[in-house]
Amino acid sequence: MNIGIIGLGTVTLGFLEILQEKENWIKDTFGLDIKIVAIKDIQKGNICNPDGINLNDLLEKVSNNETISDGSLHENDAVSLIEDVDLIIEATYSDYKTGDPAYTFIKDALKNGKHVVTTNKGPIALHYAELNKIAIKNGVSLCYEGTVLSGTPTFNLIDNSLAGNNIIEVRGILNGTSNYILSEMAKGESFQDVLAIAQEKGYAEADPTNDVKGYDARGKVAILSHRIFGVDLGLENIPTMGIDAISKEELDTAKKGNKNIRLIGSLKKEGNIVTGKVQPEVLDASDALAGIDGVTNAIEFTTEYLGKTMITGPGAGKLETGYAVFSDVLSIIKKTK
Repeated sequence: MNIGIIGLGTVTLGFLEILQEKENWIKDTFGLDIKIVAIKDIQKGNICNPDGINLNDLLEKVSNNETISDGSLHENDAVSLIEDVDLIIEATYSDYKTGDPAYTFIKDALKNGKHVVTTNKGPIALHYAELNKIAIKNGVSLCYEGTVLSGTPTFNLIDNSLAGNNIIEVRGILNGTSNYILSEMAKGESFQDVLAIAQEKGYAEADPTNDVKGYDARGKVAILSHRIFGVDLGLENIPTMGIDAISKEELDTAKKGNKNIRLIGSLKKEGNIVTGKVQPEVLDASDALAGIDGVTNAIEFTTEYLGKTMITGPGAGKLETGYAVFSDVLSIIKKTK
């Protein structure tokens, strides 16, 4: 299987490290060689080699902040048009207004008969129905495990372990940055001080708007609605409140009552109606989500036969999100074998 990569950032670098470690395991398990044959990145450069890019050399150049370009792939060349590419990993930045440029990259790849793995929330939240229809028409897969809970296997759980078990309600801590901020503020720190630390640690972007305003969690609620209920809610129809207005007094009051405030993204199905929302909620200590601290994410499913089932795991990290890409690649390998 030949893979092309659009966006050589933290996520795809994590994937490449895992791929290096698991190369022999993949060959022994599936009888398959995986080669990275093309990479495009607006900052790090562009490269193409039908025989496979040397990952040791590539990772060394990236660690030394060197360009990876060697003249083999022009910046105007589209990875989706490279005949040797079977699967494209798309990991550019998320845009919640149009989904572009990722939306166009993914659409073109699917139209050209390439499987796609993405960790990009914008195009899946905004254009999932269209993209999935294109994938089905062209007989290829569109996988996006890493869009909701990083490497924690949310969709694998839904599709396999919960198959045939109707999901009635979904509640989750879907944004690690906001959860870290709330956890630290509950210890007495100010919002601004904790936000600055989160940015230093790499938990929050220089512009933390999507995290603290709840927009990132809203996008994930939209994706879950698509996948679980087959309903496109539309971002504008998901009431959203962030954490930036929560006061120290509110946190202190909750703490005195043996409670925690958490930013909760939720979905509920009543009859044929599905509704979603994102808002801070005061949770009793008995609530399973109340004890989720730091950058950890969690999601709780209320199901027809099992009642409440929860999965929790890291909400960020190079190897953690890189593993989401790796697991999606494996799922496509299994389908095509």
